[in-house]
Amino acid sequence: MLGLGIAALVAGVLLSNETDTPPGPAPSAALDSTPTRVEVRAAAVLPSRSEHASRPAAAPRVPAPIIDEVTVEKREVCSGEDNLISVRAHSPDGDDTHLHTTIGAGSGMRVPLRVWRMADGTYELPTVTVFGKDNVATQVRVPRYTVKDCEPERQVDIFSRRAPNTEEEFEFLARILERPRAGSAGPTPFAPVKFVWTFDDRHIVSTSAPRVTHSLRPDPMRPAALYSQHLVKVEAFDASGRKVAGRSSLQLLDTTFENFAKKGIVTVLAVGSPRFPSEDAQGVVRQTFRLSHRWKRPVRLERVTALRSLIPEADAPPLPEDTAEVSLGVDLLPVGQDLEVPVTLDTRAEASVTHVTYLIEGTTEDGHPARGTFSIMRPPPRPTRENSTPVLDPVLLAKVKRARELLGQPFVTDEDLWRLEREGRFSDLKVQREGP
Repeated sequence: MLGLGIAALVAGVLLSNETDTPPGPAPSAALDSTPTRVEVRAAAVLPSRSEHASRPAAAPRVPAPIIDEVTVEKREVCSGEDNLISVRAHSPDGDDTHLHTTIGAGSGMRVPLRVWRMADGTYELPTVTVFGKDNVATQVRVPRYTVKDCEPERQVDIFSRRAPNTEEEFEFLARILERPRAGSAGPTPFAPVKFVWTFDDRHIVSTSAPRVTHSLRPDPMRPAALYSQHLVKVEAFDASGRKVAGRSSLQLLDTTFENFAKKGIVTVLAVGSPRFPSEDAQGVVRQTFRLSHRWKRPVRLERVTALRSLIPEADAPPLPEDTAEVSLGVDLLPVGQDLEVPVTLDTRAEASVTHVTYLIEGTTEDGHPARGTFSIMRPPPRPTRENSTPVLDPVLLAKVKRARELLGQPFVTDEDLWRLEREGRFSDLKVQREGP
């Protein structure tokens, strides 16, 4: 199923100030041994949440996960420099599929943690919390390490969001932050010309711009789980070969696993191409959807229903959807293979239809219900003077003009402006607002 929402921006990991131990620099005893791996075992269970308190008394207690090891990448870092914290954990009942972790304000089994020294030289290391089934959790502290009285000359933040009209495509943006120093002219300017992105330690992509799009589809070679874990790294290089790097972690909910774990339903996925189709000269919208699933047995399609949503007349109540059974030309979805299904919407022949939603119903070879849905939509009309509101704000108008030049398009969308804003493409615009 298509994910239509926009994921929140994800930047480096910021430190939570919540702590139950006195703040202060790492004790010297923590530096007496050389290993960077610290083994931690814990059996502390967080208090039950309100939904757990309502369980019948006879319900069996879900076992809390056991934290086997918390690994600290570096024993010493500067203030604000990231330090990769890695966690290994397991569930006593052998079912590790629900495990997920937070480390301070970051989420994931590997989190690049940033800790800042206070003005008095103290600092706080946050808590590692590992959740199991029903969110029963175990907590331990991040093992002590030293945060020195220094700061990186510059650092890289990685922002990310789910691309619109997709489920697994994510957009990443690297932003380099220079850290001015009191009483100095500041660091030597850094103008990157190349960005090397590494996803999950194995997929490498090079770009000349500080952005990239990458699929974070769960690894088919790993057992299915409620969350998939991802670590993203970017290295920015300038023309002289100088380098600065940054990392970010993502812990993504797998809705297909959740649907089966909670409802017993196998999800039929549909990915549309192009993501934003347009009408051709005859007024026909064409889009191809790749149908797939992640179950271990084939899925047989038994019924496909097309729901046509109609445009209501002015001041009239919404019209009921027009439904009909249709055929997509596909009867069986095999394991590990996508099948392409083309669909069309004739906006002239069906002038009252806003979009058509296809509801897919089927059964797996081993008897589980399978469900999925996707929609083809009438694109919004192209902007004209008659159907548009004039842009009067001089700053916004300057951004629109700049965006049209950069993208080579006759018109631009809010999405285009938002992306170019993130990339800093408007930072040099100097526009004088008119006074009252």
